[in-house]
Amino acid sequence: MVGDTPRRDVQAYVGATVIDATGAPPRPDQTLVVRDRTIVAVGPASQVPIPCGALVHDVRGKYVIPGLTDMHVHSESETDDPRHFASLYVANGITAVREMWGRPRLHRIRRMIESGQLLGPRMTIASPLLDGEPALWSDVPDSPIVTISSPQQARRAVPEAIDGGADFIKVYSRLGPEAYRAVLAESHLRGITVAGHRSDHVPFLEQIESGQRSFEHLFGGIWPAASSDVDRLEAAMARIETTPEFHLGSWLKQVSRVEWDALASYSSTRAASIFERMVAADVAYTPTLAVHAVIDHPESVDADDPRMGYMVPGTPESWDFLQTQIYCGGGRSEEEVGRHRALHGWRLATVAAMDEAGVRLLAGTDCVGPGLFPGFSLHVELELLVAAGLTPMRALQCATLEPARFLGREQLAGTVEQGRLADLVILDADPLDDIRNTRSIDAVVVDGRHVAQPERQELLAAARRIAGGVQ
Repeated sequence: MVGDTPRRDVQAYVGATVIDATGAPPRPDQTLVVRDRTIVAVGPASQVPIPCGALVHDVRGKYVIPGLTDMHVHSESETDDPRHFASLYVANGITAVREMWGRPRLHRIRRMIESGQLLGPRMTIASPLLDGEPALWSDVPDSPIVTISSPQQARRAVPEAIDGGADFIKVYSRLGPEAYRAVLAESHLRGITVAGHRSDHVPFLEQIESGQRSFEHLFGGIWPAASSDVDRLEAAMARIETTPEFHLGSWLKQVSRVEWDALASYSSTRAASIFERMVAADVAYTPTLAVHAVIDHPESVDADDPRMGYMVPGTPESWDFLQTQIYCGGGRSEEEVGRHRALHGWRLATVAAMDEAGVRLLAGTDCVGPGLFPGFSLHVELELLVAAGLTPMRALQCATLEPARFLGREQLAGTVEQGRLADLVILDADPLDDIRNTRSIDAVVVDGRHVAQPERQELLAAARRIAGGVQ
């Protein structure tokens, strides 16, 4: 197994330009020394000695950035081989992920990674979805959902999730107001983080102050709260009633109508006030622009994309079903198509405004929905963040420094500094010149483990074989 390759205790990376993600300017001609799993020295090549016996990597002309983090993934593979998604993450420079839907299998995979049996990213794992009645995923078989309709059920669900190994509690859109507040109160009592969707039934401004640490996606939440007609629009969110067979599809269709209505009375002054409150409450936002790009522009999904080779057979058909029945709610009129094109522009502008206001943004993809590929799509998310108006450095920080801060690991990860974990990506081109250069990966270092280009290509080849049913 790939993960069984021996580790060299001391490694030296000589001659690269280091982009440490702290916001400091790039530093050319650096030597970086890794001992076991830790960066023990980084500085000018003329000043940092190479330890005797170190394995030396000549990285002149290359760029070193921190390992990337995808803060919103669903590692659901239809194969039984845990190498499938793990290999795609590592090959794409992703050394950490936040799993947003807790499943027992994910905890088994994490144990394999931590024990060295499997080469893969560090994993932070959610609870099962805590949703109201009917839950948005209730018509999808085998979905691990905890349906909550009372405060008593909410207070039981939190310790049960903790006992199941959850690192944080994931709340979903249909939680009622009493249940939502009970989840937050019980989680606060037990010292566990809450993240997830906004509740349709609780005003967004209240949720910002509730203690929920991060909000996912740009569905509904901000624009009604930023409207001069906020009370009517928040009431419209609360009145949404989903229909059986495809609860999520009917919900998305109704939310988009509220969003469009909210934009007619959007107030940049109210939005700025919301962002100020988010900063004061230390609330993060994961916009998942990659999934919104597909929802707003479903025609962008290409069934002939060469990356389809990393997905199991039947993926194009399942994606087509999800696009038609879920994302498009059974179909869109010409008017709805035009609205979604306009909504996508508003999403980009909203992300730019949040960044300008100092809101902590987290890079996440919502893989593995239609058009989204494990590992690969984080680079798309970075590109979309820059398209929204972020600088390449800020976009890079959304996948490095900011996730580490959010997870309370800023003294261990997220930057290329002495004392940090040796999670690194070595690039052939400068990502600050063009953020798309994060895709030009020469090598990856995961927990001190050097993955050179030949091994990286073997990881990709293995993922393709596994997807095709060849072990």
